[in-house]
Amino acid sequence: KLALGAANNNRIIFSGVEDLGGGMAATFAAQMRFTPTSGTPEGAGARPLFQGETRVGLRGGFGSVRLGRGLTALQAPNGGYIDPWGVSTVAGSVYAPGYATDYIAGGEGRTDGIFYDSPNIAGFQASVTLSPRKVATTTTTGKTFSSFAVTYNQGPIQLLVGQETNRYGDSLLNIGGNYNMGVAKLYAGYGLTKGGTAVERGGVAFAAAASAYPGTAPAAGIKAGGKATAISFGAAIPMGASTIRVGYSSINPNAVQFAGTDTKLGLGLEYALSKRTALYTDFASFTRKNNVAGANPGTNTSRQTQMDFGVTHRF
Repeated sequence: KLALGAANNNRIIFSGVEDLGGGMAATFAAQMRFTPTSGTPEGAGARPLFQGETRVGLRGGFGSVRLGRGLTALQAPNGGYIDPWGVSTVAGSVYAPGYATDYIAGGEGRTDGIFYDSPNIAGFQASVTLSPRKVATTTTTGKTFSSFAVTYNQGPIQLLVGQETNRYGDSLLNIGGNYNMGVAKLYAGYGLTKGGTAVERGGVAFAAAASAYPGTAPAAGIKAGGKATAISFGAAIPMGASTIRVGYSSINPNAVQFAGTDTKLGLGLEYALSKRTALYTDFASFTRKNNVAGANPGTNTSRQTQMDFGVTHRF
């Protein structure tokens, strides 16, 4: 199919900083994601108008504290640290965007709550996201949401270690990073997703995570008590105005809706016309092995291909 926004979500961001004196500042950000062909909010209007972020906060020598809705402590650095594409094109990793912080439309990677980022000390930074239990959720128990991450970003090295548990007992552990050799930036990542118990899920049979394998409808969620392990490797190779990206990723699930191992090979090229405008194209080959579910027999031990091409502009 032909889709707009393949290289990233189309968005408009309203943000600002007010100097309060004494090294303290007030901050705000509101990020709207939309479909250019219709002008409607992302997800055919099913997602929030400001799907990306709605937060206000304070920052100073203590770090920064924000209130509102946005990417969690673990999800915010996830794609950029682990995947050459930032998981935003058809060639991006099969697993990184699939974990559901909430079971609502647009809940992937985002929640409402309190967000804290520590000061950067010698390249290290700690981040925490907490959100109190909700009474009106799909689950009858409703756990307190928590997300923790420690990142290292100094010189040629970026590293990420983080863990997240949503309100339904699902958990996600991510470890990864990249190393810039000059001639290429090398990426690697590991992810472990576990489904909450049937009681914590409150009757939701499949949720928590989904692979990016095309044609799976509904997405391949993890069953209560199930788990999935994922790995990814990749590289971004600069060549003048061009950047070549290559990657491999796989997810090996246990007790998921579509029981099969997904692997993905990706290849991409981006050509910068300026600092803000670039042309891109990507190619991806998906393989699913040993799919035993009857809901989507067309993907049993099969291979599918996707490609994208387009232009991005950042203003």
